[in-house]
Amino acid sequence: MNGIEDNNTPILEVDIEEVRSISESSSSNEPRIQHDTTIRSRHDSTQEQSTSSSLHSFEHPEPEVLSPIAISNGRKHHRRNHSNLTTGSGRSGSMDSVSLGNSSLDYNPHFTEAPSPIDTSTLEDISLHDEEDSEETESKKKQNSASSKMSLLARKLFKRSEPVVLTTNLIFENRPSNLPAKNPEEEQAQRKAYEEMVAAAKRKEVAELKKKQRAAEERKKYEESVAACTNVWLKEILPEWHLVNHTKRVHNLWWRGLPPKVRGTVWKLAVGNELQLTKSLYYIMVDRAQDTLKCCKDNSRIKDETMENVRDIRLDVLRTFPNLCIFQESGPYHEQLLNVLGAYASYRPDVGYVQGMSFLTAVLLLNMDPADAFILLSNLLHQPCQRAFFRMDADMMFVYFDVFNLFFEEALPPLFNFFTHIQLTPDLYLIGWVFTLFSKSLPLDVVSRIWDVYFRDGDSFLFAAALGILRMYMPQLLHMEFEVILQFLRKLPEDMNADMLFEHIKAVGLTPRKFQHTMVELVDMNNVERRKKNSSLPAAN
Repeated sequence: MNGIEDNNTPILEVDIEEVRSISESSSSNEPRIQHDTTIRSRHDSTQEQSTSSSLHSFEHPEPEVLSPIAISNGRKHHRRNHSNLTTGSGRSGSMDSVSLGNSSLDYNPHFTEAPSPIDTSTLEDISLHDEEDSEETESKKKQNSASSKMSLLARKLFKRSEPVVLTTNLIFENRPSNLPAKNPEEEQAQRKAYEEMVAAAKRKEVAELKKKQRAAEERKKYEESVAACTNVWLKEILPEWHLVNHTKRVHNLWWRGLPPKVRGTVWKLAVGNELQLTKSLYYIMVDRAQDTLKCCKDNSRIKDETMENVRDIRLDVLRTFPNLCIFQESGPYHEQLLNVLGAYASYRPDVGYVQGMSFLTAVLLLNMDPADAFILLSNLLHQPCQRAFFRMDADMMFVYFDVFNLFFEEALPPLFNFFTHIQLTPDLYLIGWVFTLFSKSLPLDVVSRIWDVYFRDGDSFLFAAALGILRMYMPQLLHMEFEVILQFLRKLPEDMNADMLFEHIKAVGLTPRKFQHTMVELVDMNNVERRKKNSSLPAAN
């Protein structure tokens, strides 16, 4: 303990070891515990004296000598993000610290008159901390200065008029003098490799450019062909539809694909309106469907079949052509698709809603308005093949499967034998194709081409298209396993070429007349077998 004693001045006692510990703890990054200074006075000064003395120092700032404790505590306060550090006697209401700048320094009015002698080692310790802080600040300034210089240098470098040397150019440079010289063979090999790399890049660039040019030329040619074909349909065929629709010229144009501008109109004319439905009936059915939907929400006693239809429609609409994002909620065709499906379910409660109808209706809505889509859908589902499948007529469905197998064995014997060997029957993949008319399994442009000819030729073209698909991918299918084949046939490649597919369909050779003749024969055979079976049963008493 060091102290100064006077008759009029209180004795100041300082613990040097504690000063050192506080100074050391102030330089660490760990949380510090606040220390109370051990400055004691034999004569307690009153609160008024302390306050007045502190105020006197604030009003008349004079050079004053601060204790190492105050300096250390001030640094400690600054490093602890300006937190309040209490020092002194701890009495309530006394002013034991004064805020100077950004740090709070402990202050005692008695120090200004009679500072206590301090050990020099303590001052040296504090001075070391000050030097460390200044060195830290200097290093940060140097780093900031260096980074700003580098940024300036980079900006100047990119503004230079002469070109910057590329990394690949190092191949043609000699090695530094402190490294072994390049072997001539190595240098020649590097140069050759570099030249080959550049030549390959140029060839690739030229090939891509030619590919883009060919694609642009083909696109332009296609657009010109579509425009010319559209004019033919609009000006020559549609005005005289009932006279020319069965001519060879029209059938050839039909086979190539209908122009998008006339597709919906030709589909409606080709299918017809055998059921004599009207647009006013559509709006009546829509209102009925909306009333049914409201009843389903308000009345839990509604029939389970109706509830199931409503639920299935809403679920299937969300899963219809998800990549297009136009039939899902907030999509432009969402309400239209719901209305048409609900209207058909109200119009034919005996059929109701069957999964797959949403894809048929969606394709129709892309080519015509909702009322026309409802009329065409109703007449389409009234066709023999669709009626058998959507009504789940098992006998007729198996007749269609048998007909398909006959033509399958005739047209593609290797694949037919392979499917028979692995027990892959037509019902496993053909049902999905017929229910959706391939709209769920093929790209949309290919689907449109198939629908064009389907509306011209009828049910036979569905099976001809199925055989054409199998013929097109027969080399791959012969090397696939059972599960892989099913997955492949349910979702065929997106890059399928429609023209190539139609070449395979044509090669199959399944004509509408041939298909119809085979269908009649099989139906007659089934009827004969059914009659024999019924006659062999014992008569009822």
